[in-house]
Amino acid sequence: MRGVGKWVLILLPLAVVSGGIWLCIHIENQVQRLLHPVNPLYSGYSELPEHVQGLNLEPFIVHGEDKHTIRACLATVDNLPAAGTPHQLVIQDRMGNADLSGLKSVDYVLVCVDWDHGIRSALPIAEQLAAAGLRCVLWEPRGEDEARSRCTRGIRESRDITSLIDELERRTGQKELVVLGVGRDFGAELMLHAATNEPRLRGIVAIDVHAPLNKVLQRRNLPIWQRELIGWRMKELTGLEPFDFAAVKSVFNLPREKPVLLICSGKDTPESKPEDAYALYTQLHQDQRRLYVPRQHDDSPDSNYRIIHYTQQGGSHTVQHDVHANILDGADDVLPAILQWINEVAPELRETPAPRQQLIKSPQLMRRPAQEEVETSTVQSTPVT
Repeated sequence: MRGVGKWVLILLPLAVVSGGIWLCIHIENQVQRLLHPVNPLYSGYSELPEHVQGLNLEPFIVHGEDKHTIRACLATVDNLPAAGTPHQLVIQDRMGNADLSGLKSVDYVLVCVDWDHGIRSALPIAEQLAAAGLRCVLWEPRGEDEARSRCTRGIRESRDITSLIDELERRTGQKELVVLGVGRDFGAELMLHAATNEPRLRGIVAIDVHAPLNKVLQRRNLPIWQRELIGWRMKELTGLEPFDFAAVKSVFNLPREKPVLLICSGKDTPESKPEDAYALYTQLHQDQRRLYVPRQHDDSPDSNYRIIHYTQQGGSHTVQHDVHANILDGADDVLPAILQWINEVAPELRETPAPRQQLIKSPQLMRRPAQEEVETSTVQSTPVT
């Protein structure tokens, strides 16, 4: 028995130490995946491709607020071959004989999708926007040669928008450019932050917006103690807590005259669910706001919008919203819907000069209930015929 007790005294501390080491490694791996979201689709590829069918790419360099070099490029349609790529032909076919003269009011569209390989991931969207004659700007949110080692979900990366617009003004010699932003996933978060802090970004399209990071961790069914440790480590590395990684906070400070288009493609992941788009839409106070959602089986074939009954329940309060959403028939409808929306809003933006000063954040607006405060939500839809 004395021998057994001796081994217990030896092995128990070893087990405790081993468990502690495993826990540290486990938490660190979780944090690194959040702060270093690499897209495996583009692993091994260079940041800027030498040639892309259907597009002309003109590289240029800007310097971000943090002094890191940002690799960027201007993407315009390549008229050789004149037939265009399959994606461009889809756009041309879907738009048909529609009057898109309003697109001429747009000088540039900033396009962002991923933190990692930002130019390559944005090319499919730019390819189709360029087919309609729009000039797109793509860039690397990580900085040239992966200079930025941690992703802040658009909070700090969005500051590059100012440097990009400065460079576009320098290149054109104009100070009243109409610049719009189109972002998906990470890019949607970036555009929401940028639209708040850069008045020269005149309007944005956000596709598949992300939930606040603390909500994402909750959806992954992580125990509370793990979420607390992840939050502690993230704050140690970035100065930000999971509660801070919430693009919904930015919309409280958007001016009413800045148009916003939200598109929900039907994605259902811990990072992005349809209810995240609904919650964000209810927080918008824009004069021009619009939401697109996929068609469901209970929508009549001739219906073009749906009323979504969205209920937020958090703590002691319950808020009910009726969200009026336009319907998309399929994935091929996303880019045509974006083009039609830009065509509508751009002429008015051209007539209204962009403010030059930074926006002033209102403490009163910052105290409004935010999406991350909501514990549960309920969604019901009413098809409209």
